Amino acid sequence: MRGGNPVAAFRNHLGITLRDLSKRTGVAASYLSEIERGLKPGSAATLSRIAHALGTTIDALVAEP
Repeated sequence: MRGGNPVAAFRNHLGITLRDLSKRTGVAASYLSEIERGLKPGSAATLSRIAHALGTTIDALVAEP
């Protein structure tokens, strides 16, 4: 999945909305949006929850393009 933020790329590839990801992770949709837009880095704990919900690893979410 090339281009853009890896969290957004995985989420879009799976057809999951921010609201759905928020429900799956317990992380506010607004915070997820900030992570996707690069405004917030996201803590290790948050990235772990996101990775689990998206069926991937933290490494995949923080990989440089």
